[in-house]
Amino acid sequence: MEGPEEKSFLKINFSVSPSDELMKRISFPNSEIKRIAFKEKPGFFYRFQFETCFDYLGKKERVTNAVYIFNGKPIRGDLSEYSVTEGNEKEVKLPDYKNDYFIAKEELKKLVQGKTNEISRMLKNYLEKEKEKIEESFVSETKRFRNDLNSIAEKLMEFSKSGDIEKIREQKKLINSLREKMNFDEIEKDKTRALQLENQKHLLNIENKLVKMTIIYYPVYVFSLDIFKGNIKKSFTVQYDPISETVLGLACESCSDEIKEVVICNSGHAVCKYCTRVCDSCKKEFCKKCLRNSCDICSKKICKDCSVRCFRCSRVVCKDHARQDKLSGYFYCRDCSKRCDKCGDFKDPFTFKVSKRNNKEICEDCFREETRESIVGGIFE
Repeated sequence: MEGPEEKSFLKINFSVSPSDELMKRISFPNSEIKRIAFKEKPGFFYRFQFETCFDYLGKKERVTNAVYIFNGKPIRGDLSEYSVTEGNEKEVKLPDYKNDYFIAKEELKKLVQGKTNEISRMLKNYLEKEKEKIEESFVSETKRFRNDLNSIAEKLMEFSKSGDIEKIREQKKLINSLREKMNFDEIEKDKTRALQLENQKHLLNIENKLVKMTIIYYPVYVFSLDIFKGNIKKSFTVQYDPISETVLGLACESCSDEIKEVVICNSGHAVCKYCTRVCDSCKKEFCKKCLRNSCDICSKKICKDCSVRCFRCSRVVCKDHARQDKLSGYFYCRDCSKRCDKCGDFKDPFTFKVSKRNNKEICEDCFREETRESIVGGIFE
């Protein structure tokens, strides 16, 4: 990077409440902020002042431009709307701004492109006129040569008719002398050299020079937030930039988009409202990542706490379509469970047996109980 003739520092001061500014721009609709703290770090942007020299037709025209670079991008505007004081180089640690300088140089090309095009068009018009003059000059010279040659040839014909040998000899010498002077190959080379010289004279040379660089620094506020949704705690580190008036650091854990309205899902994920879902069973809020299950019977979207897997067929179902065997603790879906007519509990239908008392299908537990009762009763009869 070329060194500027002058380097200066400016500091922007803000008289704002950082916490208030942050709360204007973000919200937590289903949770509560329990702790908020912040610290400052320096933010930077740069003003590069360039002098552009347009050198053409023996004169030099100078133009100055200022290019502001913020967050790696050129921006428009000025510093008049801010409270600005002289800065101190020792107050901050400067980041590497080489890339910002190259971005500023590219932006400068765009700023001077209009002037460049204007001068280039003018030089092209001038050059075309000069080239026309050169062409006309060489055409005129060639035409004059041919006229002289034709005139001598006519005289030669006259002298040939009269038989004047001396005159004929003189005319032939004139023809040879004229042809030596008018060498068409040399004439073409002279014309090419003349055109090349005019091209050189009508070139535009542009020189850009960095004459001054200003480093502008200001406070960026870095916040630590503790958010609670019931017993769920979520911590964030975000920063507020008062120049761009943006909050950085809040990203949806589902779609990764930057967000301003943060919803805490029941599993503790921070997501945007577009990635928020509600469990059809418990009505609690979850994100798309957490609410992946759906009942294989009724298709309701259900969270992991509201979903069970059938012990027999392995289908995932909601609790409305699941039955639990009280003895084993296993869950069965509606299609894989059966209600015992005797005890009223839902059991594995493949374990049901026919009651000897009423020929109805009853669960294995009730069947054992009947068998035990019949054996005990037979002993005491």
